[in-house]
Amino acid sequence: MGVILQILGLVITFTMAMEALRRFGIDVGWLNPLTFFHRRAWRKKVSTPPLYALDHPVDVVAVLALATVQTTGAITTAQKAGVQSLLQQHLQMNESDAANLWVASAHLLRSRALALSELPDVLARSADKFTDYHVQTLQAVMRAAADIEPPINDAQRKLLDAVDAYFAKRKAASSPWSSANPG
Repeated sequence: MGVILQILGLVITFTMAMEALRRFGIDVGWLNPLTFFHRRAWRKKVSTPPLYALDHPVDVVAVLALATVQTTGAITTAQKAGVQSLLQQHLQMNESDAANLWVASAHLLRSRALALSELPDVLARSADKFTDYHVQTLQAVMRAAADIEPPINDAQRKLLDAVDAYFAKRKAASSPWSSANPG
């Protein structure tokens, strides 16, 4: 019982000392472990580029469709209209939603081609939410976007292959025999 009273007295003394320091203008908030973890999570969230924070498959499909047509350089009006119609068709969106999704995707990519090394980061947060149907839709939209202005160029082919390889690797890793020793 005496130990419990001593611990309780220590906690009360520590709390009163921290309050007195706060009244004198000395910030001791950094000592709080709860705010430390909250601050660390917030810093991680803020420092992550928005392109890597996509957590919904629809957003990823739109960004990768735009990235597919951006590999050709400047986007033509035919490519823009083609991708917007693909989004409407495959994602069951109306015209204004597809246009808004296009604008958001264009803002995320900032008129630059998506590097293949960035692909795992773009897909990382949303990859668990992709079902087989979502993966098939993504691949169909990307292939159709690449076919808007044929022929498919080398950068588009590499992007399509990288997406296929990413999801094939994830599917192989989730299979029950993937961790078994082959020998």
